[in-house]
Amino acid sequence: MDFAFKLASNRAVLFGPSGSGKSSLLKMMIGFFRPDEGRITAADTIVFDKEQAVDLPVHQRQFGYLPQDYTLFPNMSIGENILYGLKARKIPYNKKELNEVVEKLGIAGRLAARPAELSGGQQQRVALARLMLIRPKALLLDEPFSALDTPVREALRDLVIDLTDESNIPALLVTHDLEEALAFGRELVIISDGQVIEYGNQESIFQHPRYVETARLLDFQIWPIVNSDKKTIQTAGGETFTHNGKEPREAQYIGIRPENIMIVREDRPDSGRENLLSGKVTSLHHRARYIRLVFCSTRGENYLIHAPEHVIRVMGITKDKKIKISLKNESLIFCSRKTA
Repeated sequence: MDFAFKLASNRAVLFGPSGSGKSSLLKMMIGFFRPDEGRITAADTIVFDKEQAVDLPVHQRQFGYLPQDYTLFPNMSIGENILYGLKARKIPYNKKELNEVVEKLGIAGRLAARPAELSGGQQQRVALARLMLIRPKALLLDEPFSALDTPVREALRDLVIDLTDESNIPALLVTHDLEEALAFGRELVIISDGQVIEYGNQESIFQHPRYVETARLLDFQIWPIVNSDKKTIQTAGGETFTHNGKEPREAQYIGIRPENIMIVREDRPDSGRENLLSGKVTSLHHRARYIRLVFCSTRGENYLIHAPEHVIRVMGITKDKKIKISLKNESLIFCSRKTA
């Protein structure tokens, strides 16, 4: 594995497909796994350094770890579970602080209950309360919301965002869910096959990924470039696109997000349209927040489009319908392959 990055904000996301090494990296940070080499620092404190023979035990690293399973003790009450972290560290608890935390997390009335009496979302709030009381240097979140229903997951994620911002505790979230990554992180660390591909400001990476590996993980459609000049490029499939002239010379691929492809209305003129293509709809399927359709151009190239349901309905778009689409210059991105 090859991990190298330095975070600059209080909320960051390790994003990548399942099996890419995200959780392994998090467990190296917490101290569950021992790296073969390298250095891990937190708040200017070295917690692991192979060359200097530094390897702090888990409890001395002072990280708060929140996994997908809630790790609550079934034989203890909710109140006892929350105070366990302090008890294990032999730290006296502050009753006022305890009350504030459980009130914020909405579990003040359940302290006498047992974990089995709580829902999954409530149990995760208990685990979070236990972490907040020990005042960790950082929260390491290993897909803690993935097993929850969507409304509960979103509410708990927003709560963690508010808590970390208010307490100024850095949080690092592992997820393979793009929507969750964008909702949570100010920074993105893109991981694939045990390697950091790209990292930095979330908006910058999401809108203009530098590498094709990143672009594909972020749902861009990508086509190899075979020829280019100052104003046009030609793809391997034979399409020719105009562009804004700002692509890097080393660009090897052109791409666009599915939601940025415009479906042209039949009652509007074609003049002035950038990268106008004719073809037909070959596939159309409903998703939770949009319609996913496949457009096949007259050259035989497929284009994936995400469009709002009301747009599809108003325009009367159905499978096999002939339509035109436009790929605006400002929506096109250029990228290259990440070198090993």
